[in-house]
Amino acid sequence: MSKTFFWQAVRLVVMVLAVAGIIYALEFMHGGFAVWFWVALLGVGFFGLLVSFRAARRRSVRQQSFGARRRRKSCRGATHE
Repeated sequence: MSKTFFWQAVRLVVMVLAVAGIIYALEFMHGGFAVWFWVALLGVGFFGLLVSFRAARRRSVRQQSFGARRRRKSCRGATHE
């Protein structure tokens, strides 16, 4: 299990808890700090998932372009020999 996958799973669990916390706070605590705490926690979770998704996507694109460059170089090298 990779480190990135682990942190994405942690963020997902925290976001599910945040949704449950928002529902609980709205139902039993009429407004106030509790609701905003859970909303902020949910926002942080979404932001973390967005950042990790963009980083993973960037890494994937970089690896694909590197592989394409290697293939082009090896094809050029094979035609000159």
